[in-house]
Amino acid sequence: MSSKPEFVIIPGAWHFPDSFKPTTDLLEKAGYTSHGVTFPSTNASPQVQSFDPDVQAIRTVVDKVLSSGKDVVLVTHSYGGVVGCESLAEYVKTLESGHESGHGKVKRMVFVCAFVLPEGGSLMAALQNKPLPWFILDEKDIVNPANPQEIFYNDISPSVAEAYISKLGTHSYPTFSSQLTVAPWKVIPSTYVLCEKDNAIPIGAQEGMVAAAKAAAPRAFDVVERCDASHSPFISQPEWLAEKLIKAAQ
Repeated sequence: MSSKPEFVIIPGAWHFPDSFKPTTDLLEKAGYTSHGVTFPSTNASPQVQSFDPDVQAIRTVVDKVLSSGKDVVLVTHSYGGVVGCESLAEYVKTLESGHESGHGKVKRMVFVCAFVLPEGGSLMAALQNKPLPWFILDEKDIVNPANPQEIFYNDISPSVAEAYISKLGTHSYPTFSSQLTVAPWKVIPSTYVLCEKDNAIPIGAQEGMVAAAKAAAPRAFDVVERCDASHSPFISQPEWLAEKLIKAAQ
């Protein structure tokens, strides 16, 4: 049985794990197993009213891998950074208690232009409690992106991007107001992937979150990678990202 860590892929809002396929295919060729998480908040009906269902979906996958004795590299993207962190609340308690679980461990977290928030923070608080200009909201608690090509895939040709845009789902807006209870990047080795052409989370915001994390926990984000990609380097720069993820797993 392979001793390599296994990747748990946590996409951003509106996205499904299949959007990572250009990168996960390369990881598979390198001998790594990846597990994607699909959010209950994506295409929900009725809409979910907190991020708890998404958190539980991630926790279920992570716990399954850990209980098999394998280590995990948790890869989060965008909104996935929020729920990915919260999914490790019980795991962090185990770490802080000093008790060994006898299972695998979370070897590293990788934030791919993802939100890094403190305890008590929420995505909406990070946005100063104002919806972004490209949010399309309706009365049923649904949020959609106004211009996915420009916001998510601005370094991908429109013909390629269209296939990904057609697969985007709706997202339950109330999840953005849920508050974190844990900041696992303080105690778990973490990598941040800065994406300079990101129009969803501008590079200045990404750098600001990393700086704030380091101020709160000097050992946080011991690895910071930088690329000139959009919000979706797993599509536009899969070879580069796969290389960095394999590095994170070693």
